Amino acid sequence: MSGRGEICALFIDIDGTLTGDNHVIPQRNIDAVNAVRAMGHKVFINTGRSKGNIPPEVLSQVEFDGVLSGNGTMITVGDKESFADCIPKSTVDMIARHIYDNPPFWAAFEGVNKSCLTTNRDRPLAPYQTPVATYDDYVRETADDGIQVIAVSKDVGTDYLDSLSDYISYFTFDYYFDIVSKGNNKCKSMGKVIDMLGIDRKNTFAFGDSDNDYEMLKSAGVAVAMANASEQVKDIADFVSLSNKEGGVGYAIEKLILKGRP
Repeated sequence: MSGRGEICALFIDIDGTLTGDNHVIPQRNIDAVNAVRAMGHKVFINTGRSKGNIPPEVLSQVEFDGVLSGNGTMITVGDKESFADCIPKSTVDMIARHIYDNPPFWAAFEGVNKSCLTTNRDRPLAPYQTPVATYDDYVRETADDGIQVIAVSKDVGTDYLDSLSDYISYFTFDYYFDIVSKGNNKCKSMGKVIDMLGIDRKNTFAFGDSDNDYEMLKSAGVAVAMANASEQVKDIADFVSLSNKEGGVGYAIEKLILKGRP
């Protein structure tokens, strides 16, 4: 916990943490983020989504001091990009070819500028996402973009991903994997930001719900898990809050930082 007058840095996951249904941020979260920023604390998004796959409405609902995107593969503080490490193009092309050569597989190629999805997925595309039905579509749509994250269906298998371990790291979710350039994660990007700003790690608060938040939460000064978080995440949390739909981020900020302040 921070000492009196010390600046804190807050790092908040988006999906299952900051937002509720349909990318809407509960008002309790908005009010709390505005309140801590007014006190001089720094608040950052730290998401597994690439920059081009963050729903525009999320960043329009409340102001942040920066965005750490793509599981730590890009850092923007204010309007300045300070770090970027996209997956090597040759590796992305190889994975894309493997996906299109195996029709049951689906993928989302999450770039700096936009997100492109194969059309064989059983979920509709969001308005900000681009369909890529064929490998040629993929080549055309991603030609001028850096790919931060490739989300692939679980049936791709860990054997295939492990065969690419010289080039990539990956995170496991219920029905898909997130692939990133080797060695990147949310914890490392958080460390880069606090080093840049001169903020002590004991004055960091991390908020999350999923296993790709685990290392970030484990290394933060205060780890906050949502009520809907995985058991692995809850086990290391210093504070288990309300669910994401109930404004769990805001509730934790109220209890841990604001403490009755107006």
